Amino acid sequence: MKLLALFLCLVSVLFVSAEDAATPFAEPPPDESTPFFVSGGAALEDALLLQQRNSPATGYPRVKKSADSALEQMRRFFSGLAPKFNLLPSAASLDTATLVVSPRDPVLKNQRELAVTYTVRNNSKEMTRMEFSNGQRIEILAKTPSGSVVERWSDDRSFEKEEGIVVINPRERIEYQEKISTRELRPGQTYTVEAALKTQPDYATSQPVNPK
Repeated sequence: MKLLALFLCLVSVLFVSAEDAATPFAEPPPDESTPFFVSGGAALEDALLLQQRNSPATGYPRVKKSADSALEQMRRFFSGLAPKFNLLPSAASLDTATLVVSPRDPVLKNQRELAVTYTVRNNSKEMTRMEFSNGQRIEILAKTPSGSVVERWSDDRSFEKEEGIVVINPRERIEYQEKISTRELRPGQTYTVEAALKTQPDYATSQPVNPK
């Protein structure tokens, strides 16, 4: 009898020890008060919908050509990086050219040349690109009251045959300072000195000259 009682006591102690040893590995029940607790399929679906509504991508434009679409934003970004050119300048983009002739009343026996300053300003917000067939950029003429040309600035000069390009930045100007001969001018007559871009005659400007 004593041996049986001792055996039963030993079995009881081993059972309690095994139960206590398994306790650290037991998984506790989920806390239903946390936002991560999901009790079923419906709750899981609600959680996914909530996550979608809170996502930064929710409501993003899906129209390809809308102002806020990714494609349009990329187009605006890269357009801002590239310089803009006005390939065909017009009177609206360029200010009226200015011309200064000095002296305006030359004494021919002392003045063999007239100083000419021709300026063109780009008043637009875009670069203006001008193409030329050779090295000549401007032309300067001296005309009689009837319009006959008595002096041509380019007649006394040679120009490179290669084509050329001139670019005027927005709000900037390009200026040419040259001289034109007075050898064909006569005292007592009024002449007109006219200057223009070689490829843009619309920007011609002139000043009267009264030689003595």
